[in-house]
Amino acid sequence: MKTQTRDKDSHRLGVADFLKFMHDGQPEWSLIAVKAPAEEVAEELADFRGAKNVFKGVEIKPGAEYDDVEQLVSVVQVKDNPWTIIFRSLLYADAAAIEHAAEDAKELSGRLSTRAISFIGEDTSGANAYSLCEKGKLLEEAEWEVGGEFFRFKSSLRKRPALESVEDEFVDELFRNEGIYVPSCYPRADKGEPWLAVDKSSEGLVEWAELIELADEEEEDEDEDFEEEEE
Repeated sequence: MKTQTRDKDSHRLGVADFLKFMHDGQPEWSLIAVKAPAEEVAEELADFRGAKNVFKGVEIKPGAEYDDVEQLVSVVQVKDNPWTIIFRSLLYADAAAIEHAAEDAKELSGRLSTRAISFIGEDTSGANAYSLCEKGKLLEEAEWEVGGEFFRFKSSLRKRPALESVEDEFVDELFRNEGIYVPSCYPRADKGEPWLAVDKSSEGLVEWAELIELADEEEEDEDEDFEEEEE
């Protein structure tokens, strides 16, 4: 019976566990799912954005209530699943985090010749959004208020869904149809040693993780603006 349960859990799909976990705290996040091995995804992300520090194959341990979350990017390989999840930010989603998540999805899908999807949630406005890309091309994007209407829906794949109100089931179905599972996990550190904490809802479903301290993206944006002015 234990083996059957484990096999069933390893093929879990969707974002329901993650959303429930986030709504127990500060429901703000930006993440990207990429259909490629985690080590390849982490390498391309670090090359694209620049990395101050990289912690490969970190220890994976159970999380605890009221844990502090480290400001590191988590690149997570889900067990028995071809998709890698990048947790860009957790418990906050400012304008930069939102913009960079969409950029990362497009860039990584092009670099790895695959599909990628960004997904963000912002608590103040109650807005959620995603962008689905394949091989560097945007296929579908949407933004909505949970329990409200679409602010935006644009797709080359399908017509706008006829929904009076957009609930969490809408985006959960999208991720399920893509074969993606987003686990409930977050970066932690003890005495300067980073590791990945996994909530009970996703216990046993994370196979491997790398944590990345990205280069200062505010400085990066300023450098890009300076280069544009010089031109």
